[in-house]
Amino acid sequence: MAEPAKGATAGAVPVRVLHVSDIHCGHPFVAAHVAAALAMAAASRFNAIVISGDFAQRARIHEFERAREILARFRAIAPTIEVPGNHDTAWWSAPFGWGNADRLHERYRQYINPVLEPVVRVPGVSMVGLNSAAGMLPQAVTSYPRDWRVKGGLTIAQFGWAARELAASPVGDLRLLVMHHNVVRGHLSQRWGLKQPDVALDRIAAMSVDVVCTGHDHEERTDVVQRTTGRFIVSGANTLSNRMRKRRPSALNVIEATATHVTVRAWAYHDGAFVPGPMSTTLDRG
Repeated sequence: MAEPAKGATAGAVPVRVLHVSDIHCGHPFVAAHVAAALAMAAASRFNAIVISGDFAQRARIHEFERAREILARFRAIAPTIEVPGNHDTAWWSAPFGWGNADRLHERYRQYINPVLEPVVRVPGVSMVGLNSAAGMLPQAVTSYPRDWRVKGGLTIAQFGWAARELAASPVGDLRLLVMHHNVVRGHLSQRWGLKQPDVALDRIAAMSVDVVCTGHDHEERTDVVQRTTGRFIVSGANTLSNRMRKRRPSALNVIEATATHVTVRAWAYHDGAFVPGPMSTTLDRG
C-alpha cells in the first residue's frame, strides 16, 4: 500500500478522481450518458480523470474521430489518463501472433494517445497505465474460443515496469493503476477479464497501489482485493454506452482519498444526470 499522505491528500479537501470507461463510439454510443459525465466533470472539482478503454466499437476511423472530440472535452476539464480497450484494438492485424503486431493500436495511437502505457502525475495523484488489450497475442490467448479477441493479457515485463513506476510516486500520492480488463470476476458475467487472473492479482497486490481502475465488464464494481502479497481497491466503471448488463443503468465511479483512507463510490445515471449510488468501498491507507 502507498504510504500515508503528507501532501495534497493531507488537508481537509480530499483528492478526487473521476473514473469513466467504455464509451463505445459507434452503434452502442449514448450521447446523453457522455454529456452527463462531461457535465459532472465540469461541475465538480476533480484532480484527474481516468478513462479505462473502449473508446471505439470496431476500431473504425469515424469512431475514433468522435472519441477524440470527447476526450478533448474531458482534457479541458482536468488532466486525464487513458488506455486502450479490446474494442480499440485491430486484433485482425496479428491473429495468434501472426502478422504485424505494431498495427494493433495504430488508430488508437493516431487519434487517442500515441502512448499506450502512460504515466501521469499531478499534485496528489500518480497514475500508471497498462495496455491489457493484447488482441490475439500469446499473452491473451486461451484454449477457449469465446475468449479470443476479448480476453486481456499482461506480460511479466509489464507488471515489473508498472511496479517500478508506482514505487517511484511521491510519498503520500494516491496511486492508481489503470487498465481496461477487469481484474476481478464479474458478478453478472461470471467472467474474468485477464488471462491468468490469480497471477495478475498477486502481482498487482504486491505493488504500491491504492486503487486499480478497470472497465470492460460493463458492471460497476467497488471491492477490496486481499491477497497474501497485499491489498487494494478495485474501481470497475460501468459503460457509458447502451451495453449495460441486466438492464442496469449506466454508471461511473468517483475516487476520493484523504491522508487516512480512500473511498470508491459508483454513481448511476438517472433522469439525465449521474447521482451517488449505494455501492461504495473504503480502505484505510495505513
